[in-house]
Amino acid sequence: MNTSVQQNPLNWRQELGARWQQRFNRWVKRRIPPSRLVVLTQYNIFIIPNKQGLGFVGVLALMFIGAVNYEASLAFALVFWLLGLFILSIFYTFRNLSGLHISAVAGSSVFAEEQAEITVILARHGERIHEAVDLKFPNSRRVTANLIKSIEERSSLYIRAEHRGWFTPGRLRIETIFPFGICRAWSLVDLDLRCIVYPKPVPCDLDWLTSQQQNSGHTNITRGSDDFHALREYREGDSLRHVAWKIAARGRGMYTKEYASNVDDKIWLKWDMFPDLGIEQIMSRLCYCVLQLDAVGLDYGLELPGVKIEPAKGSVHYNKIMETLALYGISDPASDDEVVA
Repeated sequence: MNTSVQQNPLNWRQELGARWQQRFNRWVKRRIPPSRLVVLTQYNIFIIPNKQGLGFVGVLALMFIGAVNYEASLAFALVFWLLGLFILSIFYTFRNLSGLHISAVAGSSVFAEEQAEITVILARHGERIHEAVDLKFPNSRRVTANLIKSIEERSSLYIRAEHRGWFTPGRLRIETIFPFGICRAWSLVDLDLRCIVYPKPVPCDLDWLTSQQQNSGHTNITRGSDDFHALREYREGDSLRHVAWKIAARGRGMYTKEYASNVDDKIWLKWDMFPDLGIEQIMSRLCYCVLQLDAVGLDYGLELPGVKIEPAKGSVHYNKIMETLALYGISDPASDDEVVA
């Protein structure tokens, strides 16, 4: 009973924090809607004193109290001069972001657990310069950009794509404390970016899998003696007739020549080739098979529950198959409650 009483306040605070985060996310989305090009103005720039700024204000308050207590005119002058400097820091820190044009380009598709590249483009107009501007996506490293001599600056940020499907980097946090370091101006912009993340390839025995296909129009790749296929390291029990003796004579080790005999030139990749695995494991192994078949230029098709793509080859067919594997069973993500922190 005591344990539940102790846990309730923590759960209540977590629930309150989650509700506040959702409301803040919705407010930011209304105020700064997704756009491929964002121009920073007073409408989408926020500014507050940072820790150093709060300490600066606290010291000013103590100095003012001392000046009043001792009626020191020079102390009053110093306090008001520093207060004016603080007000100027708000203006100049805001000005360091104001007028920036922000756009971005998503990199090419990646495999799950790889780093997706996002190129952020900052551009300035007129003679105003922008210094020490920090850029950061959620879960990416911070990058600093400067627009002093050039009118455009490109910065690459890398974010780990954990799962297959649509990848969205989230809102870009752009901030600065330049020039005085006592105020922080920032904005959270959604550049409407996304890219496809393919399943992570997991090796499997493609030759054995395709050799189980007995229906007409399918391909069986077997160890034969028709066409040279590849070299691999010699294993005990391999036929000595297939040893690459010329390579062995040069002292480069023992290798066995592999030959492939194609019954047909078309291969079907099917869901039921992996009956005991979950959907993610199946997608990963099918992805590996696609990479191998595309590399050797064979025709291949894909058959999943509710999806059938006829065998073909080429870059268009490859992209269609890979996109199907990446998005199978995944809906287009809704971004109503995206995390913007």
